[in-house]
Amino acid sequence: MPEVSIIMPTYNRADTIGRAIESVRRQTFEEWELIIIDDGSTDGTPSLLSGADPRIKLIRQENRGCYVARNAGLRESRGRFIAFLDSDDEWLPHFLEITTAFLRASPQDHFVMTEFLKYWGAHTPVRHDAYHIAPKFVRMAHTVGSHMLDLPPGETDDYLRVYETREALGDWGREIARRVGYGNAAQLYRGHIFEYLRWGYLGWLPATVLTRHALETIGPFLENYRSAADYRFLGKLFRHFRANMITIPSALKHDVGASGNHLTEGHLATGANEYRFALNRLALFDELFWNEHKSDPEINHIRGLYQAYTGRTALELGMRQAALDHLREASTFAPGLWRVYVLRFLTWLSPSDLMAGRLYRLYLKIKYLTGRLKPAYVRPGAETESG
Repeated sequence: MPEVSIIMPTYNRADTIGRAIESVRRQTFEEWELIIIDDGSTDGTPSLLSGADPRIKLIRQENRGCYVARNAGLRESRGRFIAFLDSDDEWLPHFLEITTAFLRASPQDHFVMTEFLKYWGAHTPVRHDAYHIAPKFVRMAHTVGSHMLDLPPGETDDYLRVYETREALGDWGREIARRVGYGNAAQLYRGHIFEYLRWGYLGWLPATVLTRHALETIGPFLENYRSAADYRFLGKLFRHFRANMITIPSALKHDVGASGNHLTEGHLATGANEYRFALNRLALFDELFWNEHKSDPEINHIRGLYQAYTGRTALELGMRQAALDHLREASTFAPGLWRVYVLRFLTWLSPSDLMAGRLYRLYLKIKYLTGRLKPAYVRPGAETESG
């Protein structure tokens, strides 16, 4: 019986899946099974998988989305612990070793995450949670006038804006941390962090290992979404269980293929798919936060920011009417955001979808040239999602 079941959905990832599989095979912890669910690939992906390793099982299905694929893999899984890896990303060799060591040493806990690195092309890798907490979440909190992310008195550690405690790794992880070059710099953070998801993504499913009890408690993935359902899955996990996060980066999120090429199949949260992602994330934010707190000014203001983001993604794709609808909602929920009024005016002036998209791209270019827009790889709104 494998200790860990790894669920890997894939669709047209012939250019990256080999890298992902090799990162599993390089794990210093070897008691795993890898269940790959091919979601109707048309690029020859399944032909790359035959005979790779007896611990690897391939399931094939018609194209129904990564969440249907993940649920199919979960039904076949046998492990005590569950992990997820996307077929365009990879783990560092110590990932399973340090996460399973923690869960075995802390049986009262039901999931653990690690910090991870986002690689956007040739740019310097970004520590995901460190960047999202500060400056991204902090900037958002200042915009809505919230003190929720203020540091405890005397502290400078940004992780403590979200987590309740910080401690050194125990005997279960100290030697692993030393071996991979982190030593005493490695820390374990704990806390009930569900409420902080209002600001956006915390953690990443491929950097998370959970117990079967946790999976049975929160249930399967929503299958009527093609993107953003990770947000709800993590939300339910954070709502039911205390979070544990090890600061050693142990997974890599990629934006390019193994040889630096552009991905054949785009990500679910960027490019042509970004509007659908933004729309889905908005609906799931409503489910997790807004539906039960419609009179909360802070939640309403945050919802306005998400409406603005959704409107911008529609505008970038030249969806004039959808952009107007979302920007109008953003003005209602988050009054005072002057950029929203500027974009509404530009969109209203545009006589067609094509012109709306062109005007918005010109607006972005002007902002970039004047130094007011961050590079694309740290652009506010670009989220972590299955790919």
